[in-house]
Amino acid sequence: MRARGFGLIEIVIVLAVVALAGALLVRYMGSTTKTLERFQQDKPLGGARLAADQVTAASIRTALQAYQAQHGAWPADRAAVLALLGAPPRFQCAGNDFDYDPATGHVRLLVEDPARC
Repeated sequence: MRARGFGLIEIVIVLAVVALAGALLVRYMGSTTKTLERFQQDKPLGGARLAADQVTAASIRTALQAYQAQHGAWPADRAAVLALLGAPPRFQCAGNDFDYDPATGHVRLLVEDPARC
């Protein structure tokens, strides 16, 4: 009569395979976490959003230069610049807007750091 069931060797082999699979899973999860952290630190979308906002600011500057060429002076204030544009500019970075200096016609973005986008 033969005894049925698992022997000690089979149980040890199964435990070794499970331990190896667990170690590989933990290692994989750790590398995935590091990759996600690095991706979040680099913030490639923040750079793209800031680039889009810089293009928007450049289009505002172009409209101001056309106004100055026609009228010989810069618009009086920021409200006049917004009226000149027709539609308010849509910035991609959260909380971004532009600052206008009527004396020089200079336009600058309030948020210029891609880490803040």
